[in-house]
Amino acid sequence: CELRREAAVNCAPSVYHERLLMNELPVVIASDALPALIDYLRSRGIARVNLVADGNTWAALGEPAARALAAAGVEAKPLLLAGAEITPDEPTVVELLLAAGRQQRPYLAVGSGVITDVTRFASYCTGNDFISLPTAPSVDAYTATASSLILRGLKQSVYSQAPVAVFADLDTLCAAPKAMIAAGFGDVVAKFTSVADWKLATLLWDGPYDAAVAQRMAAARDRCMAQVDAVGAADSAGIHSLIEALIEAGLCMLAFGGSQPAGQSEHYISHYLEMKLVREGRRPVLHGAKTGMATVIVARYYQQIRRMSRDEAARRLAALPRPDRQAEIERIRHAYGDLTSALIVEQAPFLDWSEADYARLQQRILDRWPEVQAVAAEVPSPDALTGLLERAGGTADARALGLGVAEMALAEEYGHYVRNRFTVMKLSRVLGLLA
Repeated sequence: CELRREAAVNCAPSVYHERLLMNELPVVIASDALPALIDYLRSRGIARVNLVADGNTWAALGEPAARALAAAGVEAKPLLLAGAEITPDEPTVVELLLAAGRQQRPYLAVGSGVITDVTRFASYCTGNDFISLPTAPSVDAYTATASSLILRGLKQSVYSQAPVAVFADLDTLCAAPKAMIAAGFGDVVAKFTSVADWKLATLLWDGPYDAAVAQRMAAARDRCMAQVDAVGAADSAGIHSLIEALIEAGLCMLAFGGSQPAGQSEHYISHYLEMKLVREGRRPVLHGAKTGMATVIVARYYQQIRRMSRDEAARRLAALPRPDRQAEIERIRHAYGDLTSALIVEQAPFLDWSEADYARLQQRILDRWPEVQAVAAEVPSPDALTGLLERAGGTADARALGLGVAEMALAEEYGHYVRNRFTVMKLSRVLGLLA
C-alpha cells in the first residue's frame, strides 16, 4: 500500500494511475525510481538480488542501481550478458542461468525487451521473482507474462511470469536512444491493428474476447497518440505517456491471459522478419520499429476491406475455393523451411478446414459484413499511421530499417502462419486480397 501511494505521489495524477493503483502489481514511474525500489526491497526483507544487464544497460542504469543498492545494504550480483546484440534464444538463457548459479534470490531485469524476456524466463524456471527496471520505453513486454523467445529458430511466446513490480526511471527513459523511443511508439501504434484483429476474430472465428480490456488498450493507445510530438522530442511528458501505454499493454495482456490485446497481424510480420534475420546472421531490427512499420502494411488491408461492398465480397468469396491443405503446407515450407513441421501443428485449425467449415466461414463473413467494415473503420489510414510514426522519429519505410523489398513481400504474404489466429490477413487470404 505504501508503494502504491508512492507511485501516486511521483507520477502526474491521471485516470490511468487511479486504475493502475487498484492492481496488485506495484508500478512506479518517477524521475528517480531507485529510492522506491530500495523501499520495496526493504519492506520485503530482500537483501540479495541478481541484477541482469548488458553493457549498454549496465552503463545506463545497472551500475547506478548497483551502487544505490549497495549503499542501502542490498547485495546486487551483476549478471552481464555478453555481446553487442543480445538474442533471446537458448544460448542466452543458458548463459544467464549459469551466471546466476544456484542461490535463490530475486532478479532485477535492467534493460528493455530482450533482457526482460530472458530474465522473466530464467527467474520463472528457477522459482524466483523478478522486478523490471526498464531502460528504454521501447517495448510492451515489461508487465507481460510470456517471454518472446526464439527456440530452434521459431519465434514463440513462452509462458513464464509477470514481474512482481516495475520501477521506471523517467530520467533514464528520456535519455534512451531516439531509435528505441521511436520503436516503443511503434509498438503502441501497433495497437490499432491488434485491437481490430481481436474484434475481427470474435466476429468471424468465435475467438475469446474481453470488451473491457480492449477498451483499456485502445484508451491507453489514444492517450499516447495525443502526445506524439512530445514523444518525438523525448520530452518527459511524452515519455511518461509512452511508458504508461507500454505498461498498460502488458497489464491488458496480463488481465486477459493472452497477447491478443497487444499483438496480432503486425507482430506476426515482425516475427517472420526477426526469425529470418537470426537465421541469416544479420543485425537485428528493433521489435517496435518492425511492428510499427508492419502496422502500416496491415492497415492497407483494412482500408481495402473498408472500401469493399458486400456484393464485391460475395463475388470474391464465390470465386475462391477452399485453400488446399497440401498446397498450404507447401507455402509454409517455402517460407519457413525446417520450421514447417512445427507450423503445421500451429496452423491445424486452418489446414484442416472441411468444405462445410469453409462454407460456414464464408457465410458468416457476408452475414457480418457491416460489422467487419465497422471494425476496419477503426483503423487509421496507412498515411495517417505513417505520419504518426514519423512525428515520433520512426519510419514506415522498410528500406530505412535495412529490410529489402523481396523479404518484405515474403513477410507480408507468409507472416500470418506464425500464429494460430484469425486476423485481417487470414480474412484477406479468403477474400483474395493476399496472394
